[in-house]
Amino acid sequence: MIAADQAQADSHEIHKREFDRIRKKYGLDNPAQAEKIADLLANTNANEGVSAPKFATLFGMTVEEAVVFLEWIKVGIKFKEETLDTAKKAGLTNSKEN
Repeated sequence: MIAADQAQADSHEIHKREFDRIRKKYGLDNPAQAEKIADLLANTNANEGVSAPKFATLFGMTVEEAVVFLEWIKVGIKFKEETLDTAKKAGLTNSKEN
C-alpha cells in the first residue's frame, strides 16, 4: 500500500507542476484571468461542466493543456470536499448544518 501511496503522491506532484507551468505560460495567475476562470467555472451548469476545447479556445491553449488545467482544479475541489466532510464528521466546523 505504501508504494501505491507514493505513486499517487508522485502523480499529484507531476500534475501540479504541469498545472503551474500552464498557469504561468498563459498568465492565468493574474487577477483578471483568475476571476475570468472563477466566473466561468461558477456560472457553468453543474451537470454540464466546462469543456476542455472551450476552455482551450477561451485562453489560447491546446486542448491537452486545458485538460491538465481543468483536471487539477477537479483534484483541488475533491480535496476540499473531502477535507470539509472529514472536518464535519469530526465536529470541527461551525456550520449550522451540524
